[in-house]
Amino acid sequence: MNNIDSPQPYFNYWGKAKQVNEEQGDTHHLLVFHSLDVAAAGHVLLSRQPALLKRLSQLMGLSPDQTLVWTVFLLGLHDLGKFAETFQMLRPDLRQLLWPDSAPKRTYYSLRHDSLGQMLWNDVITSTLFEASESAVKNFANETLGIWLSPVFGHHGWPPFKKAEQPKNHFASHDETAAQEYVKDWLSLMQPNLELGAELNTESNWRKQQKHTSWLLAGIAVLADWLGSNREIFTYQQTAMPLDQYWQNIALPNAEKANAEAGLLPKTPQHNLPLNELFSYITSATPLQKQCEDLPLHQLPQLFILEDVTGAGKTEAALILAHRLMSAGLAHGIYIGLPTMATANAMYDRMTDTYLRLYKPGENPSLILSHSARHLSESFQQSLLNSQQPGANYRQEENISAQCNRWLADNRKKALLADVGIGTIDQALLGIVPARHQSLRLLGLQNKILILDEVHAYDAYTNELLKRLVEFHAALGGSVILLSATLTHSQRTELTQAFYGSPTKQKRHEGLPVNPTPSNRQYPLLTHASSNKGLKEYPLATRESVKREVKVAFYHQQTAVYDAIKTALVKGKSVCWIRNTVPDAREAWHTLHASGWVNTEKLHLFHSRYALGDRIAIEQEIIQYFGSKSTQSQRQGRILIATQVVEQSLDLDFDLMITDLAPIDLIIQRAGRLQRHNRDQQGERLAHGKPDQRGTPRLIIHAPEYTASPQADWFKNSFPKAHYVYPHTLLLWRTVKILSKKSGWHMPGDARELLEFVYDENGIIPTGLDQSSLEAGGKNIAKKDNATFLQLKLTSGYSHSLHWDEEVRVATRLGEESHTLYLARWENNQLTPWINEGKYPWDLSSVKVNKAQLEKLVCDENKALQAALTQLRDQTQVFDEFSFIVPLSQNTAHDPSWVSMGENEQGKKTLILYSEKQGLTLERENPPPF
Repeated sequence: MNNIDSPQPYFNYWGKAKQVNEEQGDTHHLLVFHSLDVAAAGHVLLSRQPALLKRLSQLMGLSPDQTLVWTVFLLGLHDLGKFAETFQMLRPDLRQLLWPDSAPKRTYYSLRHDSLGQMLWNDVITSTLFEASESAVKNFANETLGIWLSPVFGHHGWPPFKKAEQPKNHFASHDETAAQEYVKDWLSLMQPNLELGAELNTESNWRKQQKHTSWLLAGIAVLADWLGSNREIFTYQQTAMPLDQYWQNIALPNAEKANAEAGLLPKTPQHNLPLNELFSYITSATPLQKQCEDLPLHQLPQLFILEDVTGAGKTEAALILAHRLMSAGLAHGIYIGLPTMATANAMYDRMTDTYLRLYKPGENPSLILSHSARHLSESFQQSLLNSQQPGANYRQEENISAQCNRWLADNRKKALLADVGIGTIDQALLGIVPARHQSLRLLGLQNKILILDEVHAYDAYTNELLKRLVEFHAALGGSVILLSATLTHSQRTELTQAFYGSPTKQKRHEGLPVNPTPSNRQYPLLTHASSNKGLKEYPLATRESVKREVKVAFYHQQTAVYDAIKTALVKGKSVCWIRNTVPDAREAWHTLHASGWVNTEKLHLFHSRYALGDRIAIEQEIIQYFGSKSTQSQRQGRILIATQVVEQSLDLDFDLMITDLAPIDLIIQRAGRLQRHNRDQQGERLAHGKPDQRGTPRLIIHAPEYTASPQADWFKNSFPKAHYVYPHTLLLWRTVKILSKKSGWHMPGDARELLEFVYDENGIIPTGLDQSSLEAGGKNIAKKDNATFLQLKLTSGYSHSLHWDEEVRVATRLGEESHTLYLARWENNQLTPWINEGKYPWDLSSVKVNKAQLEKLVCDENKALQAALTQLRDQTQVFDEFSFIVPLSQNTAHDPSWVSMGENEQGKKTLILYSEKQGLTLERENPPPF
């Protein structure tokens, strides 16, 4: 139908269009109808999620009913910029069809429709639609409505860009008129309370609070737009009809269906389960778990910091708190963030027996583990936001379904939307940096308890981002649980301060100090902070079974380390040597493999440079041989050479542990895998409560000799590669100093002394380390400054104040910008995934590689290979412009035998080698540390 004779000019604009060669059905979807589709999707989303609506209502300072009305009204304006002639001319055939008598004057689409919408609102709508209104209403439209609409206009994943241009360069006069008429009719249909908004707008604190609101509105706008853009549900409608008729009869019923199919509606939590029903394997609570059972909870966001020794049941204690918070209606889900993929995989295994118990029977909650898709049980509901039918692209105007599908193809991101998500902390940190779709991550976390394990494990850069994540999550209504066995007092103070936010911005509660500071230095300790009840600290007792003594011996030569390994293997012991770099781990593995006295079938290598599927298989293997259920026959005479991937969260148990020198907190962590479970002298597990019979645990530290007068190269001379991993030599020297003096430690009694001595900002600094310490301190300050510059500011609101980018180019770990390599087998002129099984073969075939190590590879000029690569990219949603596909061919001249040759833009050759046992190796001229 030609809509030129329709009663309202806004029916003469298309919002969605089919490809030119698509013939069936209506050729386009009217702009106002798509706008109502998205508004309806948001209406149902909020109506079906009362907790989300309640939190949004609290932020807006409105009743839930008015919050719903205002949010739906705002969503109906999300594509206001598409009224621009420049946008409409992306399909000249439709512009001519809808405006046959209008000669187009503006054909250059130089500003995206999100920015055009903001321009139209600021420069045209507010000055015309509210021209006759009282000044208070005008101020509300110009101020608060602008804050609310910026994230709604930014529904493509980042804020609209403000450019000093005139609307007349993009909009014809009848475009402006049509947009004004639509806004007026939409306002009449929704009837939000303008007078109430105008009244609240006079309060400066309320206006400032709306900057917080904008972060949540941004995520709602993205999700509503994705739901409302589903062509299979919201079919194209090009025939005009009254807005209220379309709203009631088409938009709302379709929105109900879209939300139901998306699988995003929250599941009902179980209420107040006793400990033995929540965890079938626990017969009695540890002191920490008991405190978490009895701790008084509050109705506002809370922070819990659980510090206790390895084996104290911190994970279960955190889940006890999470269950209680969910039972109290303070959350409907959990996201568990961990330092590494290995720790995330281990956490998944621990959750499979528990997570369903958090919800009422029959609720079928979703569980997603980042990456490890083939481990997902079929009993877990994973249907979240299914991919959409592709739509049309209009030159540089990327279609929304393509954005949605690419986002959903990455399971790491979907984990944030699941009822229970488990992954690395990076996926959560991307919610507080200027990365595309960060708002969707914040929205996914909003109604979840954020549990972060091993929070001591990050450098100064990532730790700054972590603090900002805690601040954002608390401000948006979420509670946070932080776990650590080795947290310094200064770290605990900083995390607590982050929860309370900036002292100058914080609400001052009557009778409470601003930002209360932790003071208790006992260990173990539970810290509980609440935004309205202050801060309390609970010293904890320690079970006798987890109290332990560890003896430390320093070995300075590798020959002595190999002799110790040989002696232990002869005695049938299980051994682990943790090396600080992948090359050092490989070197030790090759040396032992060629020694002649090691059973190579019992020699294992584990590091971070494996394809995901192989890495999962190795994790399973080492857990089988060294885990809590391993038997004497499985453990006997077996050795693992590993990097830091085993120092956190993996439930492994070795008879002898050897570690390269690292800072004290990491040494303690690594020692947590030494005689972790009670066993007899042969290595068989003992019944619960029986003491270990293997003698006092003995940790060997491979380190430079202690000297009271170390020089700057004291560590670097012995560990030239590891020096790049741990450049702060003072921390390493202090670690050796105190452990040499004490010859080990007793836990928990020595925990605070060890940590505070090594990390004391006012502690002893040998003269030879003065300069290197200054440099290391300066680098830490620079890291903090870099993170502070990068991170989003809660009080700035959702705006284009920073340079926003695709998430792959925004680093959550400084110096570790990486690319994803997808390993493919190139055989018989065909490319297949390295791990060609399960639902996610390309995810399982992926490996992260440091950008500096890889540079930009160019595959060889094999035309058949180039054609196959092009076809693969076109047909597979997984790949984007920042990922590399590495075709591996079998070559028996090499060991490993699967190789690929490439070169960078400077012509330097790179040989890529890969095998299941040794992982990925890059060989090229003058490679940086890898």
